[in-house]
Amino acid sequence: MSPNEERLSSLVENANRSLQAIQDELGRDNDIRGRMRFPRGFIRSVATLLPSIPNIGTEVQRRNVCYALLMTDVLRWLAIRTDITSTALSMIVKEGICIMGAVCEWMTKEATRGYASRRSYKDRTKELVNHGIIDQQLKTELDWVWDVRCREHFHEVKDLEHEMYNRSHYNRALRVFGRLRDKLLTLFPA
Repeated sequence: MSPNEERLSSLVENANRSLQAIQDELGRDNDIRGRMRFPRGFIRSVATLLPSIPNIGTEVQRRNVCYALLMTDVLRWLAIRTDITSTALSMIVKEGICIMGAVCEWMTKEATRGYASRRSYKDRTKELVNHGIIDQQLKTELDWVWDVRCREHFHEVKDLEHEMYNRSHYNRALRVFGRLRDKLLTLFPA
């Protein structure tokens, strides 16, 4: 092990011990004395995110999209910095994908304003293909994100979501969002 690997291993071991001790002490109680400082530097700022959002919709909508993306940073931190597994990980990933789906829904609606914004999501992604804004492969991926997003409607879900989603699904959704955002940024620069 290199010195950096040894140092990182020691830091992780100490953090694990401390976090578990706090948990053992407080259980599920909401006690402010057990509140830890969330690590700085992982959650992006609105000022950092705003220039990466296409100039569509209103300023309020673009800022609210940034706020939603801040939540995805929190979820992503949990997914990549902890050993959370099983159903809890699956639901973290699903929630991250759902947020991406809501943001993609907004972007497709705004990008098709005037000719398809009132149509269904999948009709809008089809129109984006028809107008040469995205390709069929991106449409397929956007539709996958939307299908996961629609699973938030419990009355429509017919199968168990136990361990249905994993970290690779989260990364897939992030790539899909990024590709759509980048396509729209060429048309609607921030």
